Amino acid sequence: MLAVDDDLKLIYCVVPKVGTTTWKRVIAKSRKIRPGINRWIMWRRLSNYTVEERNERIKTYFKFVFVREPLQRLLSAYKNKFIQIPSYTSELRKEIVQALRPQDFKPNGKHFVQFQEFIQYLSNNMPRNQHWRQYEKLCHPCVINYDFIGHLETLEEDAALLLKMAGIDGRVTFPPIHNSTGPSDVLENYSHVPARYIRQLGEQYRNDFEMFGYEYLGPVRTLLN
Repeated sequence: MLAVDDDLKLIYCVVPKVGTTTWKRVIAKSRKIRPGINRWIMWRRLSNYTVEERNERIKTYFKFVFVREPLQRLLSAYKNKFIQIPSYTSELRKEIVQALRPQDFKPNGKHFVQFQEFIQYLSNNMPRNQHWRQYEKLCHPCVINYDFIGHLETLEEDAALLLKMAGIDGRVTFPPIHNSTGPSDVLENYSHVPARYIRQLGEQYRNDFEMFGYEYLGPVRTLLN
């Protein structure tokens, strides 16, 4: 999803689970917008402009995106949307249970879905919402020439550089954030996923690994030998 800030002349590809909540707050603070305001009052979607307006903004605005290791991002999204905020995935959990464990499906059941089931379901190339959609489909890097591509793994350094390049480092700083999903957590959770599903998933996210400088299936290679 491409968000446009006409005041700061920025285009930000919003990738969920890559520090997006903090980035929204930072950009709002740089414009002295009060916390908690609906972000679509502050921004507009690029798709809401005319073709001519879109092209002009893509050509002249500062364009940036932040990414993280793809398998880590999927695990973080699962923990957030299936465990912490299960209401978000109530319909999806029904679909997964019906597809993988039809004998356990109950119309009004809670339908707990394990991480390995989530990965198995995704590995069958099922439709994805923005929280687990590939970077290439969210941000269109083959069409848009980004001025800055940051990585969650080097967020502190990258954020400071981005704010300077965007010309707003004098207005705001990027606060430290805590990443609760690290490499050991990734290895532990994916160790319960059959290797064939990891390989299938990897092929679907191959471009995300290769375009953004991540070793292909690097965090789980030991599980595939």
